[in-house]
Amino acid sequence: MSFWEFVTDVGVPLLLVGGAAVIAVGAFTDPPQDFSWPRGWEWAWVVGVWVMASGEAAFGTDRPWWERAWKGAAALLLAVACVVAVWRRWRWRRRVRGADGGAAG
Repeated sequence: MSFWEFVTDVGVPLLLVGGAAVIAVGAFTDPPQDFSWPRGWEWAWVVGVWVMASGEAAFGTDRPWWERAWKGAAALLLAVACVVAVWRRWRWRRRVRGADGGAAG
């Protein structure tokens, strides 16, 4: 195995899954008021990356098993991070509105 084959077959997947894991940990640990809500075309990037990774993991029949596995792991970690971040932000906003005397809901 050449150096470049090793980088593309092992290094890139480890980097991407590790990055997705860091994002997921950040969704659980960062303060909810610091959550940066995507606006406009930023949603297209978030959804596009997730759809491509999860689609290739689920339906990429011409892909090796390990490629499908790391893409599925990265897609799952990104989905969990997005759901947790949005949920924590929603709870935080509801609590802040309730403390201000506004309608909590």
